[in-house]
Amino acid sequence: MTAGSQQPPEPEADAPDSGVADSVRAAVERTMRATAGSAASTRGRAAELVDEVVRRGREARDELARRGQEAGAELARRGQEATGEVGKRLEALERRLAEVESSLAAEGQDASKKTGTNPKAEG
Repeated sequence: MTAGSQQPPEPEADAPDSGVADSVRAAVERTMRATAGSAASTRGRAAELVDEVVRRGREARDELARRGQEAGAELARRGQEATGEVGKRLEALERRLAEVESSLAAEGQDASKKTGTNPKAEG
Protein backbone atom coordinates (compact mmCIF):
# COMPACT_ATOMS: atom_id res chain seq x y z
CA MET A 1 0.00 0.00 0.00
CA THR A 2 1.12 3.54 -0.58
CA ALA A 3 1.64 6.00 2.21
CA GLY A 4 -1.50 7.97 1.23
CA SER A 5 -3.85 4.99 1.08
CA GLN A 6 -6.29 4.21 3.83
CA GLN A 7 -7.00 0.88 5.45
CA PRO A 8 -10.39 -0.67 4.63
CA PRO A 9 -12.91 -0.61 7.47
CA GLU A 10 -13.02 -3.67 9.66
CA PRO A 11 -16.02 -5.95 8.87
CA GLU A 12 -18.75 -6.09 11.48
CA ALA A 13 -18.74 -9.34 13.41
CA ASP A 14 -22.53 -9.66 13.53
CA ALA A 15 -23.05 -9.40 9.75
CA PRO A 16 -21.12 -12.12 7.85
CA ASP A 17 -22.19 -10.86 4.41
CA SER A 18 -21.12 -7.30 5.17
CA GLY A 19 -17.51 -8.43 5.64
CA VAL A 20 -17.26 -9.69 2.07
CA ALA A 21 -19.13 -6.71 0.67
CA ASP A 22 -17.01 -4.26 2.65
CA SER A 23 -13.81 -5.95 1.54
CA VAL A 24 -14.83 -5.82 -2.12
CA ARG A 25 -15.96 -2.20 -1.77
CA ALA A 26 -12.67 -1.24 -0.11
CA ALA A 27 -10.66 -2.94 -2.86
CA VAL A 28 -12.65 -1.14 -5.55
CA GLU A 29 -12.24 2.19 -3.74
CA ARG A 30 -8.47 1.70 -3.43
CA THR A 31 -8.30 0.91 -7.13
CA MET A 32 -10.35 3.97 -7.98
CA ARG A 33 -8.14 6.22 -5.83
CA ALA A 34 -5.03 4.80 -7.44
CA THR A 35 -6.35 5.57 -10.92
CA ALA A 36 -5.44 9.13 -11.85
CA GLY A 37 -8.22 11.32 -13.22
CA SER A 38 -11.09 9.06 -12.20
CA ALA A 39 -14.46 10.71 -12.46
CA ALA A 40 -17.06 10.53 -9.71
CA SER A 41 -19.41 8.78 -12.11
CA THR A 42 -16.88 5.98 -12.49
CA ARG A 43 -16.86 5.52 -8.71
CA GLY A 44 -20.64 5.44 -8.71
CA ARG A 45 -20.64 2.81 -11.44
CA ALA A 46 -18.02 0.79 -9.56
CA ALA A 47 -20.20 0.91 -6.45
CA GLU A 48 -23.16 -0.29 -8.49
CA LEU A 49 -21.09 -3.17 -9.85
CA VAL A 50 -19.95 -4.12 -6.36
CA ASP A 51 -23.54 -4.07 -5.15
CA GLU A 52 -24.52 -6.29 -8.09
CA VAL A 53 -21.74 -8.76 -7.30
CA VAL A 54 -22.82 -8.86 -3.66
CA ARG A 55 -26.49 -9.32 -4.64
CA ARG A 56 -25.64 -12.17 -7.00
CA GLY A 57 -23.46 -13.78 -4.36
CA ARG A 58 -26.34 -13.72 -1.89
CA GLU A 59 -28.70 -15.16 -4.49
CA ALA A 60 -26.20 -17.93 -5.23
CA ARG A 61 -25.84 -18.66 -1.51
CA ASP A 62 -29.63 -18.81 -1.08
CA GLU A 63 -29.99 -21.10 -4.10
CA LEU A 64 -27.26 -23.38 -2.79
CA ALA A 65 -28.97 -23.54 0.62
CA ARG A 66 -32.31 -24.35 -1.04
CA ARG A 67 -30.75 -27.12 -3.12
CA GLY A 68 -29.02 -28.49 -0.04
CA GLN A 69 -32.33 -28.65 1.81
CA GLU A 70 -33.98 -30.40 -1.14
CA ALA A 71 -31.14 -32.91 -1.35
CA GLY A 72 -31.40 -33.58 2.38
CA ALA A 73 -35.13 -34.16 2.11
CA GLU A 74 -34.60 -36.53 -0.82
CA LEU A 75 -31.98 -38.48 1.12
CA ALA A 76 -34.33 -38.76 4.08
CA ARG A 77 -37.15 -40.00 1.81
CA ARG A 78 -34.88 -42.58 0.20
CA GLY A 79 -33.67 -43.67 3.61
CA GLN A 80 -37.24 -44.26 4.74
CA GLU A 81 -37.96 -46.24 1.56
CA ALA A 82 -34.83 -48.33 2.07
CA THR A 83 -35.77 -48.98 5.69
CA GLY A 84 -39.21 -50.15 4.58
CA GLU A 85 -37.68 -52.43 1.95
CA VAL A 86 -35.24 -53.93 4.46
CA GLY A 87 -38.15 -54.53 6.84
CA LYS A 88 -40.13 -56.35 4.14
CA ARG A 89 -37.16 -58.51 3.22
CA LEU A 90 -36.51 -59.34 6.88
CA GLU A 91 -40.14 -60.41 7.31
CA ALA A 92 -39.85 -62.64 4.22
CA LEU A 93 -36.66 -64.21 5.60
CA GLU A 94 -38.34 -64.81 8.97
CA ARG A 95 -41.24 -66.57 7.21
CA ARG A 96 -38.85 -68.71 5.17
CA LEU A 97 -36.84 -69.58 8.27
CA ALA A 98 -40.03 -70.57 10.11
CA GLU A 99 -40.98 -72.79 7.16
CA VAL A 100 -37.54 -74.44 7.15
CA GLU A 101 -37.70 -74.98 10.90
CA SER A 102 -41.17 -76.50 10.58
CA SER A 103 -39.98 -78.77 7.77
CA LEU A 104 -36.96 -79.90 9.77
CA ALA A 105 -39.12 -80.51 12.84
CA ALA A 106 -41.56 -82.55 10.75
CA GLU A 107 -38.72 -84.57 9.21
CA GLY A 108 -37.29 -85.18 12.66
CA GLN A 109 -40.65 -86.48 13.89
CA ASP A 110 -40.99 -88.71 10.81
CA ALA A 111 -37.50 -90.09 11.36
CA SER A 112 -38.20 -90.83 15.02
CA LYS A 113 -41.40 -92.69 14.12
CA LYS A 114 -39.49 -94.85 11.63
CA THR A 115 -36.62 -95.64 14.01
CA GLY A 116 -38.62 -95.55 17.18
CA THR A 117 -36.32 -93.02 18.81
CA ASN A 118 -36.99 -89.63 20.28
CA PRO A 119 -34.62 -87.07 18.67
CA LYS A 120 -35.17 -84.62 21.53
CA ALA A 121 -34.10 -87.18 24.10
CA GLU A 122 -30.93 -88.00 22.14
CA GLY A 123 -29.76 -84.33 21.81
